[in-house]
Amino acid sequence: MKIRVATCKTLPEVDVDEAPLAAALHAAGIEAELLAWDDPTVDWDQPIPTILRSTWNYALDVGGFLEWIDRVASTAPLWNPPDIVHGNVHKRYLVELAARGVGVVPTTIVERGTRIDLNEVAARYSTPKLVIKPEVGAGSLGTRVFTIGGPHTNPTPHSHLAALTSRGAALVQPYLESVDGYGERSLVWIDGALSHAIRKTPRFTGEIERIDGPHPIADDERELAEAALAPFAKRILYGRVDLARDEADRPVVMELELVEPSLFFARLPGSAERFVAGLRKRLA
Repeated sequence: MKIRVATCKTLPEVDVDEAPLAAALHAAGIEAELLAWDDPTVDWDQPIPTILRSTWNYALDVGGFLEWIDRVASTAPLWNPPDIVHGNVHKRYLVELAARGVGVVPTTIVERGTRIDLNEVAARYSTPKLVIKPEVGAGSLGTRVFTIGGPHTNPTPHSHLAALTSRGAALVQPYLESVDGYGERSLVWIDGALSHAIRKTPRFTGEIERIDGPHPIADDERELAEAALAPFAKRILYGRVDLARDEADRPVVMELELVEPSLFFARLPGSAERFVAGLRKRLA
């Protein structure tokens, strides 16, 4: 049994899932080759199943990445499936989640080449602190927090937004103060069920991700994550729902990660093995 594990030529940071996943695959008798999606020397037309893992530079060439997704999926199974990947690379899926009645962090989409008054957005969200991020991004790439009307910064909030929208759409959201204490919670989904939760500290461009856990999954967080994943639950091998709590202490979705999220296998013994067991079922 052979598979390909997709990464990228230059990782922006260490992939903490790589070693435990490799060990679990080896123990299950699955031959796995780690290959970079952006390596032109790889023959991706071979009919070998592929799992997406640390393809973390895709935001730099999202068009090329999606073409590669379709190429790989045309000859053998890909996890997660290509249509789900296509729908998840653009963070405007938050608007779709909200339309389904799933609680999300309030989000203003600023289309490419357009401008908005951030003072008006801050007033509408009743907070001077705004997060500005690209619509397509991995990790903290291009994500910054600003205090509107606060001390001068370089870049300024409006110049940062203009820089993002010169290349694509951007998202503007209120900064949720709960992430400073309770933290952002990442709920990991593996093979049909929530597995474990990790606490993350706020992370912006150039910062190192800090995590701890696993932590218990609160009932209201579980309910929200399962609602967010409901349309995809039977088709995805893995996923991650990143949540925070709003001013009323309600959980809201910050990001729904169905392309290449870290799953923090090392934080919960047996989780990598569960991932591989789910993969074996699909390969069979």
